[in-house]
Amino acid sequence: MNKRVLVPPLATIPRLKVTSWVNDGLPELLWAALLVSHLPPANALALLRKIVKYAAEFHGDDRPSDITHTGLSSLQPAVRDEILDILVEADEHRNILRPLLLFDIPSRKAWATKIRAHPSEIDWQAVMFAVGRTLDHQSRESTDCRWVRLLCMMVSGRIKFPLKAKGMAEEILYYPDRGDLRGVRPTIRAMELGLREMDKTVRSWPAQFWQQCLRETPCYCFPESEVVGSTIHVSLERVKQLYDLLVGHCNRTRTTSSKNIRHDTVFGVSLYCLSIVLELLRNNISQSILARIALRTIVDCFISLKYLVTRDTSELWESYRVFGAGQAKLSYLKLDELVQKPGYVDVNTLQRLANEDIWEELLPIDLGHWAGKDLRTLSIGAGVKDVYDRFYSWTSTFSHGHWGAIRDVGFTVCANPLHRLHRIPRNSARVLSDVIPDVCFLIDGLLETVSQCYPQFPHRLQNNLNKRT
Repeated sequence: MNKRVLVPPLATIPRLKVTSWVNDGLPELLWAALLVSHLPPANALALLRKIVKYAAEFHGDDRPSDITHTGLSSLQPAVRDEILDILVEADEHRNILRPLLLFDIPSRKAWATKIRAHPSEIDWQAVMFAVGRTLDHQSRESTDCRWVRLLCMMVSGRIKFPLKAKGMAEEILYYPDRGDLRGVRPTIRAMELGLREMDKTVRSWPAQFWQQCLRETPCYCFPESEVVGSTIHVSLERVKQLYDLLVGHCNRTRTTSSKNIRHDTVFGVSLYCLSIVLELLRNNISQSILARIALRTIVDCFISLKYLVTRDTSELWESYRVFGAGQAKLSYLKLDELVQKPGYVDVNTLQRLANEDIWEELLPIDLGHWAGKDLRTLSIGAGVKDVYDRFYSWTSTFSHGHWGAIRDVGFTVCANPLHRLHRIPRNSARVLSDVIPDVCFLIDGLLETVSQCYPQFPHRLQNNLNKRT
């Protein structure tokens, strides 16, 4: 058992068989989906009850119990024809069921004989509408379809209820007029799901249905909803002003020209994060992918500085500094060996940083972490676990290029219900929600830490927000 994987309780059930209403159940009850979607609810249920009544009163060995498309195709032709006669007893019903002939459904010849019409392109719209109404396995229409399948199994004797469950059986039998539907409908869905889980029949029709739908109908894009910009307004000039004020406070609180790791780190981290905010505003990218990576970096800096200040030991400040210099040395040594060096960094700069406090020959390289802990543990130690939970996890998916971020940014859901809500590429880059409110919160937290370590620094990003600076 992998202790690093959180497994939902339901997924721990032994020999659990997973089945899908959309993938497996809906295509098999497409005839019912058309009827319940295009007829008034009372009329549709009345027609479905006639099928149930036929099954209940049937005498013979070939008693119909499975009224799915595959199930109907396995019946004796005479029995199947009698069921189809019930379904097409009115011209309105024939017209509603005509779109079935767009597909190579099981027993298509028998359906075509009863419907007595040829499908047209407009019938695709009827199928789209019906599938759209029944795609959600909890919708009223899909529940009605699942109800008729379940009830036929009940009246044919394939499902039996104990005497103590008589009330439940009657609620299903007299659906939707008996019992509290908030309980009856979930019961119907759960029992129909159980039927599919126990089903041993080989069914090729559902896959064929979805393949044809994808092949013969186009993808559609939902109109993109407009992402509202930030309700917090921070101008580039305000951030520049705050940066200058912080620089001035750094110079005023300096007490030595010797190495002062605590002072350098407190102001360095804060100025670094303000520089990120300047880039976000200067380039107008606070609603971008890069903005989430920037937010994740600020969170990392925020938690690290909070931990350093909370522990506030010379050994820990030294460890943070040496670790960073060691990383510069490690990068310098690796890049210096390359013939073709990357353009994003100057190797000479890395060498200078590695030698700034001590000769690189004496500088250790820590391949772990400067505090020997992960960021979550640091956040707990610093008393800011809420910040970690609030910001770190989702922003990290953007930083690492995990599927969640890739799916959110690069794809949208197809609006064609016949495509099962599959994912299609966005026509244009998505505008994401603004990170500025969260950035302001974190930056002001950093500045509060600066003021705590080196009083007094009262300035904050959100000081003058009401003035819309």
